[in-house]
Amino acid sequence: MTKRFYSIYQYIALFVIFPFAVYIWYKALLNIKYTLLILTLPVITAYVVPAVGTNITKLWEFNNQRFMIGKFRIYHGFVLGSVTSIFGYFIYKISPLWSGYFNAVLAALLGGAFIAFWNLIYDIYAVKCGFIVVNNKSAYENKSAHEIVFEYAPVYFYCFGFIYCFYVKLFEKLMTIPMDKFFYTVVVLMHIVSIILPTLIYACISKKVNGYWGIYKYIKEDDK
Repeated sequence: MTKRFYSIYQYIALFVIFPFAVYIWYKALLNIKYTLLILTLPVITAYVVPAVGTNITKLWEFNNQRFMIGKFRIYHGFVLGSVTSIFGYFIYKISPLWSGYFNAVLAALLGGAFIAFWNLIYDIYAVKCGFIVVNNKSAYENKSAHEIVFEYAPVYFYCFGFIYCFYVKLFEKLMTIPMDKFFYTVVVLMHIVSIILPTLIYACISKKVNGYWGIYKYIKEDDK
């Protein structure tokens, strides 16, 4: 895949895939509020985490892009959130309607694997063609694109995918109760968890395996 492919794909995701995601979710839920609440979790997470990672911790960079805030694409949340929400839709359709937490966990395990795999492939080729620059330890040591991406992608994206697909299953249950304070509290908490927990899990594993937290630009102690 070339940098040109990624340059074109990001606009396809924004103007074609995201509207399609809105359409299929609305058709499934028949309620615009429910539809927006299903879509906001992956979109907001795909805004907050990369925005911090590019402009604050300097872990990632997007090269030669238009419509940037520092090193961050202003439409990034819709690019990744749209595809993620479609994977969530597949989980919603192929798994039985809510039948308990065990079923929700199984669906989340499956969905997390799909979302992690797609993001893994996407990032490997994006790094390989120079569309994305990752400033982690593997990149500092001039390792391959596969090794650079494998340092963070499997753990982070699987955890995030698991949480989102569990949220999709949980939402089936939430739709059976009034949209009151409890309803919105659960929704907000799930949004917060999706932002914080995958990053925290990844950071702890990175610290154990690689000797640093993995959420900021890697610089060897001797070079500081």
